[in-house]
Amino acid sequence: MKMPLVFFMLLLTGLFSSSPLWAAANIDHLFSLSLEELLATKVTGSTLTPKELKTVPAAVTVFTHKQILNLGLDSLDELMNLVPGFQSYRSSLSPIDYPFSARGRRIGSSGSEILILENGMRLADPRTSGGANMVPKYPLMQVERVEFIRGPGSAVYGSNAMMGVVNIVTRTHVNEAAVSVGSFERGKAHVLAQKHTADLSLDLFVSVDGDNGDDYRVQNTFGSGELDTQDPRQLSDLNVQINWRHMKFKLHHNQYEVEDFYEVDNVSNGFNQRNGELSVFSVQKAFEFKGGASNIAFDYTRSKLAFSFQITPAGALASNSSPPSTDPQFGRVTLNNTREARLLWHNDWNIHPHASLQFGVELRQITVPEAFIESNFDSADLISGATPIRYYGSLQDTVPVQARSSTEIVGLYGQYQSSVFESTHLTLGLRHDHFSKVGGQFSPRFALVHEVNRHHSIKLLYGQAFRAPTEDELHLQNNSVISGNPDLEPETVQSSELIWLAQWPTLGVSVGYFESRYKDAIAQVPGESAAAKYDNVHQDASKGFELEVNQQITDAWLLRGAYTHIFESPQQSLRESDRLGSFTLNYHQPNWNGNLSASYQGSKKMPALDDQGERLTLDSYWQLAGKLRFFVKSNLQIFIQGKNLLDKVYLTPPAINELTTGIPNRGREVLTGLVFEF
Repeated sequence: MKMPLVFFMLLLTGLFSSSPLWAAANIDHLFSLSLEELLATKVTGSTLTPKELKTVPAAVTVFTHKQILNLGLDSLDELMNLVPGFQSYRSSLSPIDYPFSARGRRIGSSGSEILILENGMRLADPRTSGGANMVPKYPLMQVERVEFIRGPGSAVYGSNAMMGVVNIVTRTHVNEAAVSVGSFERGKAHVLAQKHTADLSLDLFVSVDGDNGDDYRVQNTFGSGELDTQDPRQLSDLNVQINWRHMKFKLHHNQYEVEDFYEVDNVSNGFNQRNGELSVFSVQKAFEFKGGASNIAFDYTRSKLAFSFQITPAGALASNSSPPSTDPQFGRVTLNNTREARLLWHNDWNIHPHASLQFGVELRQITVPEAFIESNFDSADLISGATPIRYYGSLQDTVPVQARSSTEIVGLYGQYQSSVFESTHLTLGLRHDHFSKVGGQFSPRFALVHEVNRHHSIKLLYGQAFRAPTEDELHLQNNSVISGNPDLEPETVQSSELIWLAQWPTLGVSVGYFESRYKDAIAQVPGESAAAKYDNVHQDASKGFELEVNQQITDAWLLRGAYTHIFESPQQSLRESDRLGSFTLNYHQPNWNGNLSASYQGSKKMPALDDQGERLTLDSYWQLAGKLRFFVKSNLQIFIQGKNLLDKVYLTPPAINELTTGIPNRGREVLTGLVFEF
């Protein structure tokens, strides 16, 4: 897979243009997607009701399956970098840690400020309330539509919808199989299957994806100089949906295993390892209530996470251990049976043809068991300063690192939508959430959308959102890196937005200005028993503007672009870029499609300081991806795609200040395969 990607593209293009069999196939409809069709896509995640882009009371970017299929991208974190305001990049927590943020604000790596929804289910680890660590590399091939909603969403969803919501609708009614191979000895396959009868429908998605990883030369975190490492990974996903009359049963299961590279910010080849599982099961029942549509849903989430890592260099404890040992200190943490139960009752009433009311009740319970660190040296002796430190020779349970905890949450919400005039739309929302440990929070919402004429809309938006402290932020303990704080208060944001949106048959433009002001922000500050701890702090506001353009150049050419400039951002979010950009250029003919996409992230700060006491800065970078698809016949296609087409070496910020070099990312990746519909 070392040959240039351009060679493959030229070769395939030549084959496609010379074959009379392929040229005879008339399957243009499988590629074509007009701009008018895109702009008419309905958005449901903002108000729980379908709205067009020009009237939805939020800043929203939508990608449909047709668009996603053309892109040379594989996972949700990669797609985020084409969205205004969103950014995702590699960090040093683990080989598969790609934290994401919206509008330049991020604390930690779990992504708990952005709520991920799949078919109405929350995809989040109950312990961290985030999805970045437990559902990494979410596969795009199961996505029918994904809505990236920027700004506060707590008036509808409560905690964690603080900076945005990613609403995923998965594919159904599809029979499809795909297999592909690529760089780093990668193998990938997925199957979508469906069975439908008069009363019962079944939709199944299964995906496996694995490779041996790229090769890197990185900073030796336990000595001087550099060392070699790699980042092999194995991922799998299962998604099942069953509809029986007025009931829906859903199951999402994701699991992964990665090795070597960075684990908890250190490199230890042969020992570093991480594996995780997240399972979400949901039962929903639809019925009529008082003349309106009503839905009751019960979700159950369970997660498992285990990671092994090196803590000290070899010989660091030799002089004060018993029996004496020159072994490094190793650790392994297992977080099993972390779970959340959720009961939701949602109602949608049409008051009259131009007004509706949505309201509901949500009950949640989060349960986190006690977790210990296994180590070959006694961690209690190290923490207390007792000597000699007991050496066990093998990994044994030592001290608890996560305290047992349980939190109950009650949420009540209501939303009123009305057309106060024929072309002016009002949305009012209010939600109250009560957490058993941190008290209650109100989340109001006000939105006014005015259609100036059939081409122009103006949106005036205000909302308040919050994020309750997570179980790990409250109850981490006996940790030399970061400790929890049981006295944390919820953090809140007040956000104001002004958006101008224009739509014509061949052009769509959206320009928005936002301000986000924070109160009691949860941040990592210097600690006493650990390097850092969580605490409530003052945090500067975020301000900026977002631009999105869609241009139908001709029937065959479609251009999509985005730009974000963040004028102000919290000092604590130093790793985030303040300038973001992207574009995609798509060209289709009756039998084939070509796509080029690029994302830009401006310079980023690192936690580490230089000799003058200034933070080290990492250079800005562009990332290019491309894909060619060709239909051999209407139910069989072949493709070749590439990521990091220029094989650019680029670095992204680590999590800690002890690392003085950036985290390397993978080089050029090529993937080729076929997709068969049956």
